[in-house]
Amino acid sequence: MSNIGRNIVSLGLSRITSGLLLFFVYAKLASYLGPAGFGKFSLILAYYTIFLLFVDFGISRYVIKKISEDKSQTPLYFGNFFIAQFFLALIVFSLFIFIPRWFDYDAEVARAMFYIGIGLLFGALSIPFAAIIQAWQKIHLLAAVYFFDSLIRAVWLILAILWSKDLVFIFFVYSLTGVFDIVIYAILTRKIARPRFQFDQGLTKKLFMYGIPFAFVSGFEILIAKVDIVIQKFFLPYYEVGLYSAAYRFLDFLTFIPAVVAISLFPVLSEIPDLKTPETKGIIDRFNRYMLLLAIPLGTGATMFADKIIFTLFGPEYTGSILIFQILIWSTVITFVYAVSNVIMQVRQTKRAVLILAVAAAANAVSNVILVPRFGIIASAWLTVATYLLVAALYIFYSNNTARHSYHPYVFWPVIASALMAAGLWAIRDANIFLITLIAIAIYFGVLIAGGYVKREDWLFIKSVVTKPSP
Repeated sequence: MSNIGRNIVSLGLSRITSGLLLFFVYAKLASYLGPAGFGKFSLILAYYTIFLLFVDFGISRYVIKKISEDKSQTPLYFGNFFIAQFFLALIVFSLFIFIPRWFDYDAEVARAMFYIGIGLLFGALSIPFAAIIQAWQKIHLLAAVYFFDSLIRAVWLILAILWSKDLVFIFFVYSLTGVFDIVIYAILTRKIARPRFQFDQGLTKKLFMYGIPFAFVSGFEILIAKVDIVIQKFFLPYYEVGLYSAAYRFLDFLTFIPAVVAISLFPVLSEIPDLKTPETKGIIDRFNRYMLLLAIPLGTGATMFADKIIFTLFGPEYTGSILIFQILIWSTVITFVYAVSNVIMQVRQTKRAVLILAVAAAANAVSNVILVPRFGIIASAWLTVATYLLVAALYIFYSNNTARHSYHPYVFWPVIASALMAAGLWAIRDANIFLITLIAIAIYFGVLIAGGYVKREDWLFIKSVVTKPSP
């Protein structure tokens, strides 16, 4: 638990600091570009995000799983993964050249997609290095690289705003960070293992065959999250895409929490042969409890003060994002709730996870095509929540057959504390949003501590995480 906790804290701190930095920079960028310009920005970024998770064809999760089981095989998997990744990266890069032509995007979007495609090419080549670091559970190295990536992008975007630059300049930074990643990761992995560039046809075949389920998991997950923006552009102007994307930006930031849990738990659960032991159940239940502790007040507070959040971050030009934000925030709440079940499904029931996500992604895409022309971006928002709710229900049901875990014992006090928090905040609803946030935290955690929800073992766990282990 301490090792998992330290991994989560190191990566979590990195994601929080860099995420907050980028979040506020993106908010300024949204104000600078306006809804129409931000719609273009978000469309390009949606393509990047979709193909970034497709580009490794699921091989990284398989490699992490196999190296976690037998670390002596690291050089062999490392080298063959890099060779496979090289050819996959070239294919994906070519798509970024042809997609703007196929869909007749304007010249600015096409040029911006070219530069972000270069960034994706180099970023894809860094994935094998990152997978090795994750398999060896040196998560703090990933955290450092992620932070400096975000810092470079944030500074670049600030300069773009100050110098009144266009989208092409804005997306050129992805080329820079792509090169930075592959150089830094190559240096960091030298002490762990060096890739053995010995092409093994049998192993490469296994990488693709066993990686395909993980590719579908990653692919369908990102399709659920991003395909609505791509579909919206076929029916709606960039202005409305921008309104939707501004509301979604807050959710993109918050996904770092379930992502950190997944990155930290995946190699650990991969090397445990039996997930039904009392010790493993204790780990799983604890993280379920922590995620519920965060999810419920998040949904409550964000729904209450959506207008203040949108006005503070994006300005009155984005008034049309308020209702969308109030709906979409609950999709983030749902991803918190099933974060641990998600890891269990990937480790033990990958094929079933693929089937669930395939059905959910297909239903989401088809429903968006049918409903967006009639109801606009509000249809996408409700469909996103419904899709995540379906995935959560099925994941929790099936993962419980593999690893016994609980939710219901941990719901009561977060709900009570959230209700009391909401009642207390209503009296000061006209105050500054940052003051409201501080008071909300004080009320919520004060109730949890008074009710005994936060236990002594939690404080000991936190102490073990922040205390350097004895040699």
